[in-house]
Amino acid sequence: MEMLKYTAEAHLGPGVESHFFTISSLAYASPLHTHDFFELFLITSGSAIHLVNGKQEPLTEGMLVFIRPDDCHAYAYDGDSDCSFINICFTQNGMAAAFEFLGEPFGYNRLLQPGSPPMAHMPLLEKEEMVNRLDRIRAMAVDGKAQEMQLRGLLTDLLVRHFWSHQAAPEERMPDWLESLLIQMQREEHFTAGLPRLYELAGRSAGHINRVFKEWMHTTPISYINQLKLGYTKDLLVASQLSITDIAFTAGFNNLSHFHHLFKRAFHMTPLDYRKIRMAAGKP
Repeated sequence: MEMLKYTAEAHLGPGVESHFFTISSLAYASPLHTHDFFELFLITSGSAIHLVNGKQEPLTEGMLVFIRPDDCHAYAYDGDSDCSFINICFTQNGMAAAFEFLGEPFGYNRLLQPGSPPMAHMPLLEKEEMVNRLDRIRAMAVDGKAQEMQLRGLLTDLLVRHFWSHQAAPEERMPDWLESLLIQMQREEHFTAGLPRLYELAGRSAGHINRVFKEWMHTTPISYINQLKLGYTKDLLVASQLSITDIAFTAGFNNLSHFHHLFKRAFHMTPLDYRKIRMAAGKP
């Protein structure tokens, strides 16, 4: 099979540091190729076989792969399964800048060793958040430099989170299910639904959840939810014309007196005083 060689100048564009795009099917993926730039690709759905540096490696949803310059790779169907993936490309100078920023503790040299490219698995909710983040970058970047800046930030996050050699051992890290639960509970439709929704999303016994929250969050599930609700009410007090009663109910507080008590204990003032002070200051 003839091998293609892509260059950063042709693939990304002259003077462009980074670029990303989505491949919706293996039918549109490149045949066997190599290139003079780095890329990270994330499998967003389905599965495939990665043909890389003379080996075959399975790819499943959530797999994040760090491709180095001169890695030779292509994609093949995994039986009848198709897949889609996001590809993020960085020039060698762009990657070198990220490595320099992270410094010696990151230990980037191990990522460049010959053989199979480094791989990591991204949990489902984190994968969805990354997809959403890239959608926001695409929609909000007013020019190429703004997009490059945001992609540089994303790259740093991915390197530290998934490819840092000194990450905590699995038993020292927050359980994946708890991390996923915390991400889900950030959504308005979940935290406003309160404790029953948290238990439903966790899919574990209340006693187990309570113990894990105490260990990792140093608080109770209900206190955690109340903090999310109170933060939401602070935004509504400034950004909306809703009455304080409506704000309390919108945030999921069914008892107005309890809401006032929690708000004053957390912020040392009443909701009305908070609204007056922030509105007078002209900022949230």
